[in-house]
Amino acid sequence: MSKDMAGRPVEGDLVAPLDEARALTDEIRAAIKGVKAATGRLAAAVRRAHEARVWVTLRYPSWKTYAKAEFGIGRSHAYRLVDQAVTAEELETALVELGLMSPAGDADVLGELSGRAWREIQGRAHDVAARVAERAALLEAPVDVELLHTLVAEAVDHVRAPEPDGDLLLGRRAMDAAPAHLSDRQATARLRRLAEEVGEPVPFLLACRRYALSGDARAVETYRQHLTALEIIREQTAARFALGDYVNEEVPIGLPEDEAAARLQALTELGPDDPAGARYRECVRRARDADRRLGEYALGVYPADQPWDETGAQVLGDLADELGIPFGELFTCRLFAITGSDLSVRFWEEVNAPA
Repeated sequence: MSKDMAGRPVEGDLVAPLDEARALTDEIRAAIKGVKAATGRLAAAVRRAHEARVWVTLRYPSWKTYAKAEFGIGRSHAYRLVDQAVTAEELETALVELGLMSPAGDADVLGELSGRAWREIQGRAHDVAARVAERAALLEAPVDVELLHTLVAEAVDHVRAPEPDGDLLLGRRAMDAAPAHLSDRQATARLRRLAEEVGEPVPFLLACRRYALSGDARAVETYRQHLTALEIIREQTAARFALGDYVNEEVPIGLPEDEAAARLQALTELGPDDPAGARYRECVRRARDADRRLGEYALGVYPADQPWDETGAQVLGDLADELGIPFGELFTCRLFAITGSDLSVRFWEEVNAPA
C-alpha cells in the first residue's frame, strides 16, 4: 500500500494488508471504548458537581449558566450526563444485589454502553438487571465479565425506550422535586429552587411536570400557546395606547364635543398620501391585527364549529380570567376572527371607552 510523504495511505490505492487493517480496526475499537469510558467518568463528575451545587460557590446565577460558561454545553446536555451517572449507579447496584457483579464493580461491563443507550434505559435500570438475571439463569456456564458484558448489552437493547425530549426530561426533574401527589399549588413552592437552577420560570416547570405525569406533550404546548396569547395582548395594548396617544394629539381633550367629533371624522377621512392619515391607519392596523390574532387564539381553545352554549361561555370565561382581560373583549375578538369583520371589536371599544 503506497503512502504520501507524510506516511498517510493514498486514497483510491490498493487495499491495506490484513495485518495493517486489523491493527487499525483494533486501534479504532480501543479509541471508541476509551471515549465511552471517559464519558462515564465525565457523567459521574458532572453529577457530583450538580449535587454539590458548585455553581453557587463559583457565583453563577444558575446551573444552566455554569454549564455553558465552564464547559460550553447546554442545560439539557449537562442534565443528560447527570442522568447517565444516576442510571449507571442504579444498574450497577441492581446487578450487585442479584449477585451478577462484584461490589467492587466491573468497569468493563458498563463502560462500553453509549450515551444514547444510557438515556434510553433511564428509569429502567432494574428492568435491565432483571433481564440479565433471567438470561443468565438459562445458561449452564458461569457468568464471567465477558459474558456479563454480552448479557447487559442484550438486555439494554431489549428494554431501551425512545429517547425522551428535553421537556419530558425537565418534567421528570420537576417530579423529583415535587412528587405526583402534590397539587400544582403545592408544587409551586418546591419548584422555585429548580427554576433558579435551570433558568426557567416555575409555570413552565409545572407544564413540564404535567407532561411527565400524563405523558401528554400538549401540557407544554398549551403553556407555550398561553405565552403567545399574553404576547399578543401586550402588542394589542401597546397598539391601542399608540392609537389613543395619536388621537389625543389630533383631538385634544377639552375640545367642545361637536368640534372633537368633526376633527375625529376628518382624521378618518384623510387620504392615503397624507402623512397624518397614514399614521392613523397604521395605528389602527396594528390594533386590529392584534385583535384578530387574539380571536384566532380563542378559536383554538373553543373552535367555531362547537355550539355556543353555557360550556362555550364557561371555557371562554376561564380563558379570559387566565389572560387577565374582560370576557367581552375576548368574545368580540373571537367573533372578529370568525367573521372577518371588526364591527364587534369597534362596538366593544365604543361601549367601553372612557367617558
